[in-house]
Amino acid sequence: MKLQPSSIVILGAGLMGRLLAVELARQGHSVEVFDSGGPAAEHAAAPIAAAMVAPLAESAVTEPGVVRMGQYSLTRWPQMLAALEQPVFFQQEGTLIVWHRQDSAEAQRLQRLLETTQTTIPDLPAMQVLDSAGVAAAEPTLAHRFSQGLYLPGEGQLDNRQLLAALAHEMDRLQVRCHWHTPRDPGEFSPGTPGQADWLLD
Repeated sequence: MKLQPSSIVILGAGLMGRLLAVELARQGHSVEVFDSGGPAAEHAAAPIAAAMVAPLAESAVTEPGVVRMGQYSLTRWPQMLAALEQPVFFQQEGTLIVWHRQDSAEAQRLQRLLETTQTTIPDLPAMQVLDSAGVAAAEPTLAHRFSQGLYLPGEGQLDNRQLLAALAHEMDRLQVRCHWHTPRDPGEFSPGTPGQADWLLD
């Protein structure tokens, strides 16, 4: 069932705010965005984030539900990026983890955590334990520098700054009304009342 077009205000134009604005505008809604920063997203976390799409690696610090969302996003990101007018770098070359000898105990602890994740979520690509030759084959610039490593196939990386710029371009193309350098508070809005937007997303 297709929803009737609505007027929607979004507070914050970081990564999530921009993705929401683009998707809602594509669905025919009237979208207005307020952000304390500018198109470069200088006040958002995304410009300085690592931009890794690494569900198995991140399982060391998060719960299985988040890992499954990350796993799903590996199929979703290429679809979303392909729909943008401007190109955004994205690859799925996997994650390579190496460590110095003094960190061996911590590396072993990490390996056990990742093995536990793979038992819990068995459809994740299998982690590979590498010797020195395996590390060199995976990343030639590390040849003879590390005697062992872990390789997590299929994990991805994207250029988050390119992505933010491409989304800003897409918002402009879709006629999303962007109010840059204009912080607003949710309490300033009364969605659903006369003269106000139908929905407010903070």
